[in-house]
Amino acid sequence: MLTGLKTVGRQLAALALAVGLLVQTQRLADANKEAGEATTTLATERAKAERLARQQSEAHRKTERKLREDHDRIDGEARIALAAAAAGADRARFAGQRLQRELADYITQHRARAIAAAAAGQCAPDTGALDLLADLQRRADDRAGALAAVADDARSRGLACERTHDSDRATLNAEAAHAQAR
Repeated sequence: MLTGLKTVGRQLAALALAVGLLVQTQRLADANKEAGEATTTLATERAKAERLARQQSEAHRKTERKLREDHDRIDGEARIALAAAAAGADRARFAGQRLQRELADYITQHRARAIAAAAAGQCAPDTGALDLLADLQRRADDRAGALAAVADDARSRGLACERTHDSDRATLNAEAAHAQAR
């Protein structure tokens, strides 16, 4: 009987080991299944993140390209405006030089008349005031031309800067709105 009990005990132990082995095998299968699902989920999330990163990178490249094109366009417009201002300054300088020549001709004629009047016995010529007036007019005209050139240049550059800033702000605001819509 003792031998029979030992045999039954061994059979029960073997059965318990078999059940334990079966449970462990099932747990291993479940763990492998969960690991496979986690690996699949991770791969899917990585692919999704990479796709989103590529889309964002392309969107940023487009924005950068648009900003660069806008800057180039505005820079070209500013160069044209500066060239126009320089041409206007040149025209003003030529007009000032013409006026200086006309004033010099007038002074020469006035002196000739004054000398002729003095030779005829009339009053002596006093051309000091006329010379002072001519010198003041020339210096004022030169200074006004220089100030006008500086003002024109500053205005053209300031307007170009404002246009660039406004263009950048509009582009970036549109990009931000588009990103929020996604």
